[in-house]
Amino acid sequence: MLRLLKNYYVEILLVFVLASFILFFSSDQFLAFEMDISFLTSFTKNPQLQSLSTIFLSIFLEGLPFILFGVFISSFIHEFVNENGLWRYVPKNPFLSIPMAIVLGFVLPICECGIVPIARRLIEKKLPVYTAFTFLLAAPIVNPVTIFSTYIAFGNDWSMTIVRVALGAGIAIVMGGLFYLFFQNIPVLKEIPNTCDHDHESCCTTDQAGHEHSHTENWRERVEYALHHAIFEFLNMGKYFVLGAFLAACFQTFIGFSAIQSTGKYEWLSIVLLMGIAFGLSICSSSDAFIAASFRNAVGAAPLFAFLVYGPIMDLKNLLMMSGSFRPTVIWFFWSGTTVLTIVSVVFFL
Repeated sequence: MLRLLKNYYVEILLVFVLASFILFFSSDQFLAFEMDISFLTSFTKNPQLQSLSTIFLSIFLEGLPFILFGVFISSFIHEFVNENGLWRYVPKNPFLSIPMAIVLGFVLPICECGIVPIARRLIEKKLPVYTAFTFLLAAPIVNPVTIFSTYIAFGNDWSMTIVRVALGAGIAIVMGGLFYLFFQNIPVLKEIPNTCDHDHESCCTTDQAGHEHSHTENWRERVEYALHHAIFEFLNMGKYFVLGAFLAACFQTFIGFSAIQSTGKYEWLSIVLLMGIAFGLSICSSSDAFIAASFRNAVGAAPLFAFLVYGPIMDLKNLLMMSGSFRPTVIWFFWSGTTVLTIVSVVFFL
């Protein structure tokens, strides 16, 4: 227990702060009555703060089920599905393997929060670089959890969902082709010592949250590990989503949509602005549609899809994770390619 508190005190503190935050803004009458502090009553009855709490809670409560569903599905797949075995059936021909990576992105619903370690592991297993990067780009957008959450967030609108998936899959295919042309025979991974002894049947691995575990044939232990992994994955992903929801609520409350609407006559500026917001917020793809939906009355279709497409394939936390696994030239190529393709796709294809 003490070891658990020592290793994860930051995450536990974040949960405590979040719970206090929700209680504070949703129970202002209760707090004012219990504490009997006059200035607190006026503080919690401030119209702007009430609006902030309402918007934040609406975004948070709408997206929370998809965060939970996504992490549990991802954790059980991480533990029970041998992705290396699946890739044995991928054709060697790039014209077949790149589209196949899109299909497997649908079969393996992994969001961008955990896709980088998986892509690295697949490349280490000698999967072609262009196939691995196609999967890295496609999986966060084409997976069923993201598709369903987008459908719900935009009021059961299939058109928004289909266009988002189509744009994301298109960018993944083009980037896969570019990696085939420029990185087919060039090392892309950093040289990191491998502490795993592959000569033994039991291999010690480390997941994206940094927790070590040993593969075992005991299904109960595997279920326990999957649940354990899901809890800490939820804490890791949840803090980004909470921050994103809070910043989106602050934007709507204190700045308003006029800041983006004022750039309406310069659509390209709105596109760049929404891409920058998506990059900085680093929200999980299984729930970012709820935050994007809060901007739909302020921007046109192109900037909105720029947010929906760019966030899952390139955000701040993913860039930091990639910096620990891939060479700088690969990261720069990946960043510049996805940025240009996102702008081109939303400007010329919408």
